[in-house]
Amino acid sequence: MSQFAKVLKVLDLFSEDRTTLAAEEIADLLEVSRPTAFRYVKQLCETGLLANIAGRYALGAKIIELDYRIRRSEPILQASRASMRELAQRTVMTVVLCNIYGDEIVHSHHELAGELAPMSLDRGHPMPLFKGASSAVILANLPAARLKRLYERNRTHPDLPADAGDWPSFAKHYKRIRKDGHYVSREEIDPGLIGIAAPIFNDGRHVVGAITLVYEKRREKLVNEEGYAELVRGCAAAITQQIAAAAARSD
Repeated sequence: MSQFAKVLKVLDLFSEDRTTLAAEEIADLLEVSRPTAFRYVKQLCETGLLANIAGRYALGAKIIELDYRIRRSEPILQASRASMRELAQRTVMTVVLCNIYGDEIVHSHHELAGELAPMSLDRGHPMPLFKGASSAVILANLPAARLKRLYERNRTHPDLPADAGDWPSFAKHYKRIRKDGHYVSREEIDPGLIGIAAPIFNDGRHVVGAITLVYEKRREKLVNEEGYAELVRGCAAAITQQIAAAAARSD
């Protein structure tokens, strides 16, 4: 791991339950020396990524600024908004965009028409890797070698699909999802919620995220699931085209 990556690992230590940390706590959590921890927090404070609050450290205002910039300039989000809004208005449901980076899948944006579906995972929240519609279609479209490495690192994970106990079964499970072109999750993350997801790509080949239509189970009898799955696939395809068009314009 590079020195830069080690410094940024400090930011991962903060959460809703751990909003401030002392430098000594950071040293213990990262298993580094006290002087090293103080050097890390000094660098992060100088860039605004951390703030010193009465001798303890919290996430800094620079992160808020970066979030503002992302919401107005991030290419995948910019390519997705219009199609997501159209799908939300057509179905009167919540539409969620998730992106993948490394082994993390993150809720990056949502559009809604009417009330927001009662989701526990809001914008910026990491999604369960092996639960939910978004994660399923993203993993299903990863290159086989990358998917296998992911399996090897998580082979004892409690959320692994029930029919995917070994690598051949794991690969077969996601190959089936990839062939279908979408995935339906039923209360996998939140009780009473159903999600229908399809993948989006940055060049027609490399998966970069997923679009998920989220609705409450009480509406299930009113939903034409295959019809809605077709709408979601169409939305994902439109976003993929928008990403490609934006890339062509910037060349």
